[in-house]
This record gives sequence, C-alpha cells and structure tokens, in this order.
Amino acid sequence: MKKVCYVVLALLIPVLVATSCVYSLDKYLDYKNNKMMEVKDLYPMLHDTVSLVKDKGVYANNYLAHKGAIMIMGSSELSHSTMQHPDYYFNTGRTKDMAVTIGRAYTQSLQHATIVGSLDNDIKNKKVVLLLSMQWFMEKEGVTADHFLTRFSPVQFYNFMSNPKISQKTKKDYAKRITSLMKEPGEFKPEAIYANLYLNDDLGHKTLRLLFSPYYKARRVMVSMKDKGITFKALRKLYNKVDQSHDIAGQIDWAKEKEYAEIEAKNRVGKKIYKLGGRDVYVDKGYYREYMKGKDEGFRGFYSYVKLTDSKEYTDLNIFLEACRDMGVKPTIVIIPGMPEFYDFAGIGPADRKAFANKIKKISSQYDTRLIDLMGNENKRYYLRDIMHLGTLGWADLSEKIYNIYER
Repeated sequence: MKKVCYVVLALLIPVLVATSCVYSLDKYLDYKNNKMMEVKDLYPMLHDTVSLVKDKGVYANNYLAHKGAIMIMGSSELSHSTMQHPDYYFNTGRTKDMAVTIGRAYTQSLQHATIVGSLDNDIKNKKVVLLLSMQWFMEKEGVTADHFLTRFSPVQFYNFMSNPKISQKTKKDYAKRITSLMKEPGEFKPEAIYANLYLNDDLGHKTLRLLFSPYYKARRVMVSMKDKGITFKALRKLYNKVDQSHDIAGQIDWAKEKEYAEIEAKNRVGKKIYKLGGRDVYVDKGYYREYMKGKDEGFRGFYSYVKLTDSKEYTDLNIFLEACRDMGVKPTIVIIPGMPEFYDFAGIGPADRKAFANKIKKISSQYDTRLIDLMGNENKRYYLRDIMHLGTLGWADLSEKIYNIYER
C-alpha cells in the first residue's frame, strides 16, 4: 500500500508543481501587462502594421477595446503608405477614442470573424469597422489555405470556439470553413482536429471530444500564456508615456486635411501622367514604374475569368456578420473601390463592380450594420494611390466618415 502511495505522490507532485508554476506565471504576466498597458506609450504598438500582438493576439485587443478603441479591420491597405492613415488622426490626441488597425495582406473576413469572436463579452459598445477589398472576392474559393494559415491564431480560435455568446450555428459554420482550409494544417493540427470534432455530433466524435477535453484545456492555457508573453515582450520595449508624446494640438480640420491630401497626391503622382490602354492613370509614379510600366498587353483581359459575385469569401463575410450579431456588435462595413482605368482594361467592368457592391449591400442589410459605400469615388482623382489601395484623398475621406460615426 505504501508503494502505491509513493507512486501516486511521485506522479502527483510534479503535476502540482507544474500547475502551480503555470498559474503563477500566468498571474505574473497579467499583473505586469496590465501595469505596462497603463504607463507605456502604446503608439508604436498601434502603429505597427505587422504586429503579432494585434493580428494574432487577444490580450492587447481586449485592453484597447475596453478603452473604447475603434477596431479598424482590413488587409494590405492598412500599411502606413500615406500620412492620412487612421493612426495619424485617431492616435494623436485629437479624438476621444483611439483606433487600432488590425490586418495585413491576406487577412480577410474569416480571420476578422475570429478576432471579433475572441473579444471579452463584458466589453460594452464594441466599435468595429471592416474594410472590404474587391480583391478578396476575385477568387472563387476565397482566401487560399496557405494565406489563411499564415494569419491564423490558435488563441483567437479557442476564444472564439469557447465564447458562450457565439451561437452553435455560427460556430459550426466557422468550424466547417476552418476544416476546409486546414487539409494540411501543419503546426495547427490540434486546431484542425478540434474543428472537425466540433462539426460531428455522433457518439464516436462526442466520445473523442470528452477524451481530448483535458488536452485542449491545457493547450488553450498554453496558447493564452504565449500571447501574454509576446505582449509582455512588446510592451517592455516601449517608452513610458511621460517620456514620449505623439499628440497634435487642436482639432482635426477635415477640409484642410483634404487640401493637404491633394497636394501630397500630386507630388506622389508627379507631373508626367502615365497611361494604360490609352487611358490616363493617376497612380503613384513609383508604383507605375514597378508594377505597370510596359505591361499593357499582359494586363489586357487578365481578370476576364473573374466572377465577383461567386466566391466563398461571401460565406466568410456571413460568418463575420454572424459573429458580430452574436456579440452584439454593430459593425461598419466599408466597400473599397478599385481603379476603373485598370479593371475595365483587365476585364472587370463597371457592371461587374456594381454587382459586387450590390451583393455586399444585400448581405449587410440582413444584419444590423452601418454601410460606407466608397464605390462612387472610383473615378475621383487621387482617391486611390494605385489600382486597389486607398490614397491620400481616399484615406482622408474615409477617416472623416469613421470620425463622424464614432466621435459625434
């Protein structure tokens, strides 16, 4: 009997010690992160367009959302390519709410749904803006598996799947898409298995869910601690607020901002106006030289195969909107235009682009949303800086619209 007791103790003591260490470290990270979030200058973190803390984390997003930050979600347009980026308006002491921009190239609707569903339920009046790029909907299969995996976050995934506010239907729709995109999950095999187990309600899968439950509880704790550790490391590098300030005196004069935007755009485009297929294209001169110069014949009809109204990205958009509905979020959906001189030439004509915008509007109207349709600005000079990204004038205009929704 004594031998049995010794064996049990020998097995139990390391488990208890390990559990105690994990618990202590978790509480330590909570304490230090909370303290640093209050005293550190967060501007560099907010300004970082390739931030693991924002794009793949939970801790910092929850803190910022609790503070009333406007979560502006998008993809490659969120790079700091112009001085009219929302960071320069909302994070410079001239607005009551800051903005946190989340996303980079290939961060699309499904990943943004994950982020919304991973937020704390006790955050009141969550402010969410989703920038919808036409390019997301150009592929019939939507986001590719490879691109999705580069943006996938286990900690956000488990928060989403364990969130009591997210309905079972939304979770099943979400798990179904996750399963389809994780045929070859690589390092995310545990999450692929979890999603597959969630989809099936037969006795065998229920039994497996029960058997794997301790493992997944432990994994959720570990990925959560990893997120806190990454946040801790990022915060330690920041200066204290008293040592640094990015504030700009006064209020935002939107009319003047648009004047500055036009002046900057003219400098970016240059005096020589380039052409594509015989039409003038007002794009940044550097962009034209690198990506468009001498490529007219290559672009002619290049996207004629695309059917903008037929893409699995619409399924992912529905999942995003379902998650917002379940979480009590009224998102602002922004339809970003493309440059007509390019897309007409490449095979996506005005009727195609209009059909795309109308489908977005129809889907959005089925939920409690706000809609900002920028498609009417596609012919406005300097609204875009290249064939698909908002330019100086576009960002100034959109930032004012966001300001008018959330600041007034």
